Amino acid sequence: MTYEELVEIARGDDTVVGLVLTGSRGRGYAVTEDADWDVRLVARDDGAADCRERFATPHGSRVEVVVLSLSEFENAGEIGSRSAWDRYSYVDAEVVVDDPAGTIARLVREKGTLSLDTARGVAAGRLDDYVNCLYRAAKNERSGLVEEARLDAAESMSPLLDFLFAVAGRVRPFNKFLRYELERRPLEDPAFTVDALLGGVAAIRAGDPDEQRRMFRDVERLARRHGLGDVIDGWEPDVAWLRGE
Repeated sequence: MTYEELVEIARGDDTVVGLVLTGSRGRGYAVTEDADWDVRLVARDDGAADCRERFATPHGSRVEVVVLSLSEFENAGEIGSRSAWDRYSYVDAEVVVDDPAGTIARLVREKGTLSLDTARGVAAGRLDDYVNCLYRAAKNERSGLVEEARLDAAESMSPLLDFLFAVAGRVRPFNKFLRYELERRPLEDPAFTVDALLGGVAAIRAGDPDEQRRMFRDVERLARRHGLGDVIDGWEPDVAWLRGE
């Protein structure tokens, strides 16, 4: 069925609690002619099995429908769960169908941010991962292992992005939506614009360790401002070396 037909049926189905449109179409960003409709259909717990039979579609379908019971939806994207990777799907997603109490809209809003304790835990852990990758890259570069150094530097970008968004209490966007996210809601530190971050990727591709050291200095400054200096200090006596001093 088409997306419009699905919405019409969902609105008249008592077993359906909500319908969320995510992806490019849900955000109205980078929508191409061949873009699919990425749908989360939320059903009552006692009606989820029936809804899966009627509405769930295979991956890659034009209208790709994932059916979740309300209980499953409440826990979807929880940090530490198997679906944590998918949490950003709910940031700026469009709630098309909801119950009278606005349950789905409330849950979508909650998934769009991180609690203070969760954010701090994610930020600390991913900051350490970032420094670890950068340290290995610097060691490989010093040893003349150029391609290996670039590989480690490339791996540092994922924990870096996790850290930058978590320290701000935000969910890291999928790479496709990095520009979308930062142009609408810039990070608090002007050193981390989308152009600066994508420039860091270009520097890694070009094998520019000086740019990586510059970014580390900015990261260290941000980390200390947020009370995470102990994570940086855990890499002594090599911190000055990582700064490029």
